[in-house]
Amino acid sequence: MEEHTREEQENFYFRLRSKIDEFLKDKTGKNHKYAKYLLFAPDIFYLLVQVVRDKRVSGKDRAMVAGAISYFILPFDLIPEGLVGPGGYIDDLVVASFVLQTIVNNLSPDIIRDHWAGDEDGLKVINKIAGLSDKVLKKGTLPALLKKFQK
Repeated sequence: MEEHTREEQENFYFRLRSKIDEFLKDKTGKNHKYAKYLLFAPDIFYLLVQVVRDKRVSGKDRAMVAGAISYFILPFDLIPEGLVGPGGYIDDLVVASFVLQTIVNNLSPDIIRDHWAGDEDGLKVINKIAGLSDKVLKKGTLPALLKKFQK
């Protein structure tokens, strides 16, 4: 897997924050039922980057987190942002929440809390996103979501 530099990750974080903020200002973003989850995308990305760097995290778990980071950064995924805009980060959040939930049992919750940059409790946010994951992955939901975000 290609390793991304700290600068690339930071630039991605700020670009993502800007894209989400702009999207949520327009009518499509403001009125979409998943808009409140998209607000967490930059913070989840930041959390992934910090967790992958934490020496308290096992190599196996860091590899899973690195995969989730790559999924955020790579332009080709289940719901490509290039085609649907910032709404395409829904699947990135789903992947991140699955990875974080998988490894959180192996970690002290303090690792998540130590690296969470958001206002809400990071563990609660991960659980909220996991609830979104269940909705998004139901049969027919992803195609409907894709149509909703297409320009």
